[in-house]
Amino acid sequence: MSFLMYVDRTNISTAALSIRHDLNLNNSQLGIVFSAFALTYAIAMVPGGYIADRLGARKMLAICGVLWGLGTLFTGLAGGLFTLLLARFAVGLGESPIVPASARALTAWMEPGRRGFSQGITHACARLGNASTPVLVAGLITAFSWHVAFIVLGAASLAWVALWLWYYRDDPADHPGITAEDIARLPAKLGKTRLPMRWAPLLRTLWPATVVSFCHGWILWFFLNWMPSFFSQAYHLNIRHSAVFSSGIFLSGVVGTTLGGTLSDLMLKKTGNLRRSRQTLITVGFLAPIVFFVPMFLHPSPTLAALSLAAALFLSELVTAPPWAVAMDLAPNHSATSSSIMNTGLGIAASVSPPLVGWLVDSTHSWQPVFALSMFFLGLGPIAAHWIRPDRPYLGEPASEATEPGGFTASADAY
Repeated sequence: MSFLMYVDRTNISTAALSIRHDLNLNNSQLGIVFSAFALTYAIAMVPGGYIADRLGARKMLAICGVLWGLGTLFTGLAGGLFTLLLARFAVGLGESPIVPASARALTAWMEPGRRGFSQGITHACARLGNASTPVLVAGLITAFSWHVAFIVLGAASLAWVALWLWYYRDDPADHPGITAEDIARLPAKLGKTRLPMRWAPLLRTLWPATVVSFCHGWILWFFLNWMPSFFSQAYHLNIRHSAVFSSGIFLSGVVGTTLGGTLSDLMLKKTGNLRRSRQTLITVGFLAPIVFFVPMFLHPSPTLAALSLAAALFLSELVTAPPWAVAMDLAPNHSATSSSIMNTGLGIAASVSPPLVGWLVDSTHSWQPVFALSMFFLGLGPIAAHWIRPDRPYLGEPASEATEPGGFTASADAY
């Protein structure tokens, strides 16, 4: 699901060169098209997460899959800016609750000490989707057209819905492949959440992670939306060569995302310090990429630019899994809602970043202001991370749900 979702989320960045030519769009208009997805993605995030906690992951993700699959398919049928915007609105609406609902599924199916790892794996599959999209979409466009590319990908997403409904169960005990030993290691059954939602303390608990999500989202969406256009416009590469460079950069993100979640869980196991295990990876993942953005101000060759950007994305993707693990740590019984609140920061970044980047490039005829602004957000992220306190769970959770492997209670006193 994560793979297909990100293929359909980022396919438009590779197709942008063809769409721009076919529909006579400039960079600013293209940025608005990118933002159309992100606008509904951000607005529907928290309501979608709240509904997912009520319906359960099985029903919610099936509904979402139908919406995003149809939106992708209709993108291929768009004949102008307006219809293109409507189709991308549909994709954003369908994909908005997906990762929070996935967090709900992972909370039920994963031991608490493997939450970072599980988030790292699912997000790594998303980054693998990013890496595959440029080559996959460029191949379909070259062989057929950008219209056909979206229709094929939309049909694949609708096929996934059938697979999901057949295979997945909200309660692990209902799955035919589960064993008694598996059940014994898993958290207590969550079911459909009926615990009262206490919005004020939940928002106070999650605001630092939401700011972290925004800063990370700015960097991520700059890469996802603009890499093919960057290599095409800055180095005058054709769609195939731009796709190769972009895919190489995105592959580095696959490794970084997996490593960030794995290292965070390893630190938790070694130290028993929940706060340090989440904060350390976030801080490193924000500060280290700054070094690799510096060469972009020195007019490097295409190869050196690709290597620098690949290193920057690899390091920044260390940030991906820990905030999602934090949202699960803080409110396991409301994990879809808490995850959606945190991920709203990324949704806002995805809404603001594309049109602003497009405007900056059109206004200055340079990509350097974009890299400078990205470095600012890389510096802001660690400041917000300092206030993340996964060791102080959301007060709406019962005490029995706020325990970590080894008998730790996730409270300030435990650390």
